[in-house]
Order: sequence, then C-alpha cells, then structure tokens
Amino acid sequence: MRGKETPSGSKRFAREMDLVADSTKKSLIIVESPTKAKTIENFLKDSNFKVCASKGHVKDLNPTPSSSDGSVYGVFPSDGYKLDYIVVEGKEEWLKETRKLLKSYDQLILASDEDREGESIAYHLLQELKPKVPVYRMVFHEITKKAIEKAFTECREIDMNLVMAQEARRAVDRLQGYGMSPILSRKLGASKLAAGRVQSPALRLIVEREKVRRDYRATQFSSVEAVLGGTMEFKAQLKKIDGVPISSSSSFDSQSGKKKDKSLLLSHEEALEAAKAIMDGSEALIESVSDKKRNESPDLPYTTSTLQIDGNNKMGKSSRETMNIAQHLFEMGYITYTRTDTPHLSEECIRASRSKVKSLFGESYLSKKPRNFTPRGQAAQEAHEAIRPAGDEFRTPEESGLTGDELRLYTLIYKRTLACQMAECVKSTTTAIIKKDRYELSASGTTILFDGFRRVYSSDDGSRKDEVILPPLEERERVKVLSADVKDHTTQPPQRYSDASLVSKLESEEIGRPSTYASIISTLLERKYVTRLSNTLVPTFTGFFVEAFLSMAFPSYISYGFTKKMEGELDQIASGKVDKNSFLDDFWRGNDGFNGLERDLSLVKSTFKAGDAKSLVLSNLLSSFSYDGREVSYEIKMGKFGPYLASDYFDPSSGKERMASIDEKKHYPGTFTDEDARSILFPEEREVVLFDQYRVMEGHFGTYILRLDDGKKISWMDKKTQPADAKEEYLRLLFDLPKAIGEDEDGNEAVLKRGPFGFFAQYKGKNIKVLDPYSVTIDSLRSGSSNGSLKDFGTVEGEKLDVVKGKWGPFIKWGSVNAPLPAQYKKDVELLDESKAMEIVHAHIEKAGSSSKGEKEFKLRDGSSVYLFIGRYGYYIKRGNENIPLPADYKKDASALTDEIVQSAVDSYVPKKKSGKKKS
Repeated sequence: MRGKETPSGSKRFAREMDLVADSTKKSLIIVESPTKAKTIENFLKDSNFKVCASKGHVKDLNPTPSSSDGSVYGVFPSDGYKLDYIVVEGKEEWLKETRKLLKSYDQLILASDEDREGESIAYHLLQELKPKVPVYRMVFHEITKKAIEKAFTECREIDMNLVMAQEARRAVDRLQGYGMSPILSRKLGASKLAAGRVQSPALRLIVEREKVRRDYRATQFSSVEAVLGGTMEFKAQLKKIDGVPISSSSSFDSQSGKKKDKSLLLSHEEALEAAKAIMDGSEALIESVSDKKRNESPDLPYTTSTLQIDGNNKMGKSSRETMNIAQHLFEMGYITYTRTDTPHLSEECIRASRSKVKSLFGESYLSKKPRNFTPRGQAAQEAHEAIRPAGDEFRTPEESGLTGDELRLYTLIYKRTLACQMAECVKSTTTAIIKKDRYELSASGTTILFDGFRRVYSSDDGSRKDEVILPPLEERERVKVLSADVKDHTTQPPQRYSDASLVSKLESEEIGRPSTYASIISTLLERKYVTRLSNTLVPTFTGFFVEAFLSMAFPSYISYGFTKKMEGELDQIASGKVDKNSFLDDFWRGNDGFNGLERDLSLVKSTFKAGDAKSLVLSNLLSSFSYDGREVSYEIKMGKFGPYLASDYFDPSSGKERMASIDEKKHYPGTFTDEDARSILFPEEREVVLFDQYRVMEGHFGTYILRLDDGKKISWMDKKTQPADAKEEYLRLLFDLPKAIGEDEDGNEAVLKRGPFGFFAQYKGKNIKVLDPYSVTIDSLRSGSSNGSLKDFGTVEGEKLDVVKGKWGPFIKWGSVNAPLPAQYKKDVELLDESKAMEIVHAHIEKAGSSSKGEKEFKLRDGSSVYLFIGRYGYYIKRGNENIPLPADYKKDASALTDEIVQSAVDSYVPKKKSGKKKS
C-alpha cells in the first residue's frame, strides 16, 4: 500500500473523539509493545478489554522511492511536502486481523506513547484501521492501575501538531540523508557511506576532539608532597617557593597543553632539591588555619540524557543498552515514561518520595520544604515529568522482584528520586598553610558533618573519597616534617568522548533530542565511523574522511548552530507556532541568504572535485620516512575498499608504486605516526629474529612464527605474551604439535594440541585442558592430573596422590578429590609431606560434606528447597545440579536475601544451551 499522505483525512476522526472513554464498553486498546500490552492487561482483568501491540510503526517512508511520480527521495516538495508512506513489511496481515477483531468491539483506544513517535503511530493506525466505532487517544506517563483508570477520563484528540513535527523531522532526515549520502560515496570513491542530520554533527564532535588530542603538546613537571605531624600524620602539598606559585595541572591549557600562567615549572631535579630542603633541619610552622562549611545539594531527577550518562558511568552500559532496560521497566510498570527532557516532578511523586524518606530515615533527612525543578535552556518536550518510580507509593528495590541490570537501573532511579527530597549534605573543609623557610605548603581536609541525601545517592556512587580528615591544628603550632617525596607528572590531552560525555555534549549543543542519543551513537558505530576502545569512542580513518568531506562540501548542515536551530523549529511545529510546510520550504528551497538543500546538492555535484576529498592530511605528521637508503613519501587516501596508503616507492616485484590497506582495527588517525606508515607499507621490516632459526612475522591474518630450516609457519595465539618473550624450548614444542602422548586402554592415540585458549589433550573423545604441556603423560591423563605433577606421592589409601598445577595455583589431587593447598605450601610444595597432604585431603572432604546443603536453605513456591553457597565469584543458589546466579547486590553480601528474591532469581534463570558444535 503506497500513497501521498496528508493529515486532512484524519482530522474528522480526531474532532469527533469524546474526551471521556466509557470504561464499561467493550474496548480494543492498541499499544506499541507486547510487554506494555501484557502489563496493561494485568490491570484490566475484564473480558470487556482486549489489549494488543502494533510492535512499533505500522507505516514508514518508502525505502526505495521512485522519482517518476515527482517525489524527491519520497518527499513531494511541489505538493505540500507530503510523504510517500507505505505499510511496513509484515504488518499487512496484522492490520487485516485487527480490522476483523475491531468489529467485535464498541470502541477503539489508541494508547501509544505520548511523544511524537507515539502520536505518529496512533495517527497511522487510525488511517489504516478506518474504524467505524468511536476512537479515543489515551496517554499515560506511567503504567499503573490508577494511571490507566485516570487515562480513561482524560482522553484527547490526536495532536496533529505533534504529527506534523514528526513528519517534518522525517522529511528533513530523508532529504538530507538521501541527498548527501550518494554524493559522499561517489566523491570519496567508497561504497555505502552515509550522512545524517544529527549523526554527522555528532561525528564532527568526536573527530574534532581527536584532532585536539593530536595537536596537544604534553609537558612534564614535578611536585612535592610532604608528610607532617606528630601524634597524627597528614599530607601537605608544596604550593609556593619564595612566594611564587608552583605549576600544577591547572596551570596548563586543557586544549593545547600550553602553559597559561606565570607559575614556576619545577623540573625533577629542582623538586628533589626542594624536598631535601623541606626535610632538612627544623620543624615547619602552621601559619594559618581556616574552616569553611558548605552545603551540597542533590542532583536533579533523571531525564533521558542524565539517565544515559549514569547508565554509562555507574553500570558501564552504552546509551542504547540503558534505554532498552529503561523502556522495559516502563512497559512493566516500574517507572514513568523514559523520553523526557524535563526534571519536573508531579505532586504525587513528591508526596511519595517524602513519605518514603521519612519512613526509612526519619524527619531529619527530609529537605526543609518540597523541592521541584524546571528545565534549563530549551523548552522541554516529550513527557511532562522526570523519570521516576511509577505510582503514588514507591516500591523499594528489594520489594520490586527485579534482578540483574533491571534491578540495578531501577535502584538508581529509585535512589535519585528519593535524594531529590532529602536534606543537603553538610561538609566542612579545613585548609592549613604551612611555612618552612622559603617553602609554603598547603594541607586540606574535608569532613562530612551530615550525609543527608548522600545516604541514598550521590554522583560518585556514595563514596567518600573527598573525606580527608586533618588532625586538630593551631596557628603558630610547629609540626615535624616526617618525609618529603617528589612526584612526576605529565599533562594529559582532553579525554576522548565516552557515551556519557558525548550525551552530555550533544545535550549542551542541542544536537538531536535525548530520545535519539542512543541511536546516534549506535549508527556511528554500525557505520564504522567510530569504534569503541576501553569505553571511549574513537574515530576511524573512514570517520575522518567522512567528516572532512562534509565539512568542505556541506559546512552549514553539520554546524552545531544550524542543527540547534532546526531542533528549536521542530519544537515550535510541535507546539503549533510554526507551519510545517513553511519550515520545510525554507530548508529545501532556501530563505534569507540560505541557499537551501536543493541548490547546495546541485552545486556540490557539479563543482566539487573528487580528488579534493580523497586525501587526508593529519597534523604533526611528516608523511615520509627513510627506507632502503631513500626517503619515501606517502599519502593517506580513501578507495573503494576503504582507507589505504599510497607511496612514491616503486616496487619492482609488482611494477608499480607500493600501496597498502590500513587496518582500521589496529590503526587510528588520532595516534597514527610515520613509523606506523612504514610498518604498513613494508611489513617485513617488523620481522624479529628468535634463536637464529625462528622469525616473528606479520601476515594478513596477524602475527606468525616462521622456522627457517623447513619454512613451516605457525600462528601466534598467546594474547598475554609476545613472541620475543618466548623461550626456545617453548617454540620447539609449538612446532612439534600435534604431538602424540601415548595410547589409551582401547589403543587410541592421545594427542597434545594448542588452541586459542591454551594447550589441551585429545583423549577418549574429549578435549582435556593441559596447563603444563612439558610434563603431561598418558598416565597423568588416565589419573586426571594432566596439569602436571609438582610432587608425586604415589598411591595412598588406594588412590593416586599428587600435587598438581591448577589455573589458580597448585592443589592436591587424591583420586577424584581436589583439595586446595594452604598458602604456606603454595609457595613451596617441597614443605609438604605425605601425612600432611592426606590430613589436608580429609579435612577438605569433611568440610565439603558438612556444607553439602550450603550456608542457608530457602523454600520455593512449589515446596522444594534450594541452598545458598559461596564460590569464587560470590554467593549463588544451588538447585540440584544447577548453579543459579543471584542479583549483583547479593553476590558479596547475602544477609538480606529472602525467599521472594531467591524465587525471582530462580524464575528468571535460563540454563545455558549446550552448543551442538564439536570442539576443535
């Protein structure tokens, strides 16, 4: 189904909607999500109601629009910017069944989310279902019984302003994305490159940060830290020499690394001299002591962006992962709607928060008066309240029945909401100025006098790293100098963006909306313009090329001010202050000195030369190096298969100048050097000689070892060690593999091999891990001590007794019993004799028998029992042969564990499926 769409056909339905739905009539309620549908059905346990899910949009823009009908990428500028919508693939059957189902009901209730996306879904459902019964638009920002009952009395018309804002955004995204992307791919000569309205400015932010890091010039400086005191020691930092301030990290510009003040830069030698002088001779004098109290206020309630920031900082989750967890919590009825720009709290929430704080911590922990908040900067859109626990009486995390990441995120939301209504944290900071001859030192200590909201939540996870206690100090008091040490420092460039810091920057620049931040980051990663390294976002060479082209060809469209202005105008369309068609006409055809996208696309196509974009210039790079007695120059270029290096070195073997692809998983433009270019163009130069007959080489598939006498090659699989650290005995063993160990009882050969996870032996159809490949024998495989015997006691009481190597150190093996060694014997197994070994074994057997039912028993609903055990990674539940993990909060301390929490862990446990693949 395809057609040019306009809202005019739906206004008749919207205007005829009553504002109060009849909750006694048979009602078909449509939401987006199956989870949301199930939660609502739990509150509407009545045969009159049927809740079904559309599973997202039922209509979307045609992904392969035709230009023969006068459209531009599926948008009709000459016909009021109507859009070429089609029914989403796979939704035709659902719509057909829903139309049939609707005939059995008296009214249709459209209950999609209350943002622009949800309004658009409701509008398209109305168009496609063509209902002949009364239709109601129902919205709620939390899924509780009370909220749903209230929503029946507060239905409204479809908000066509929201629909128009959504259509305007889709039109702009389509025109810009479909317009620029083919030009980008064609001019760079690479396939499947794409530009986007908000992704491209976000990429620019990441690339610009990397350029700053390349240009940054680090400086080394030293400082002196002294330990002073008598009955109680404390630390002080050297601040001045002869009244001149000493350089610290704040003395340098954070962007360039240049020194920005007239402070004294101490070298290591000068710092040593100062430290020696401070230590020498008489005591130091306390010149002044000052105390200052200050109050710390809690953070604002969560909005979409701040929730993503905390999800990244406190849970290590990406923005997308955080929002997926939050959306599921909303759909299950645990929290309010997750797309919101406002920190505002409802009166219901404030009452619930203050009641919970008072009952848990007492009156003294309540703020003097209720707190509420208003959004800063832009006018808030999407939902009308911050993200908080749902309902008018909050469930504690322990009462929620949640586990895993859902419990962790709900706990953050619950605690931050409560903290908003709690008293301020009161701190006292004491600063002492200490003099020793020419040298002035400063000591500072902060004490938390009243924890207030920090009892529940703080942005630093409630840690008290800022609580440094100084001893009582008096002016003119003399203190001993116990030590003075020099510390060396190197200034650091601005950190790369993480999900959290990028979300914060996107919000401050007003690029996109909080609800889109997760998809912005995901899109950059999927397109390989950015990659992740240790939780940071690092631009790739492809990302640098794309940003460079867009900055040259379409600078206006990726400028932060332009993007911010567009977001503001979309908000004005949503509020009815700006006409959608006028907005799109200005964007497409131009106005007030702005060319318009239509003209700019044409200009770039005709005037921009492909060669201008195919070379990348990086700062602080010579773009040349010495090789084979001559200077080799190179360029970083983009081709059909990605970035590559093109040099002026003529290669006789190929008959052309040497070129080589850049591996974007190994090399990044922010850290690329001329030496990296040399190693890519001439990889043989990286070969390392080992013990005359072995060479370490770099190949297409990574590092390998070459044996010269026969040309045999083996891949280097050890990830934790380098080939240069290998012993000759180890290399000989590797080249001897696979190695026969002996035959089992059936005459089948046991073979020693090396895999990605270490050495193993193929024995009786199984792969047995081998930690000591030098001493493994067929006997050790038979006895189960294949990890290598450190001490063999022979047969004792009918079973073989050995001390063998284990992954976590040596242990005693007696038949099928594995007993841990006490610490003193782990260091020196020669101290262990046979009688002591058997004493340890029997003690271990006795302990294991006494703890066969764990530390505590819990009863399940079906009357069966499970037991609490503690293992290497913390507490867990054992049911039969199954080891069931506990929520993270109970792994270290299970004292608060209840039958209900255990039951929830058992219910949510999904046994791991055994792989059907054979092990290599």
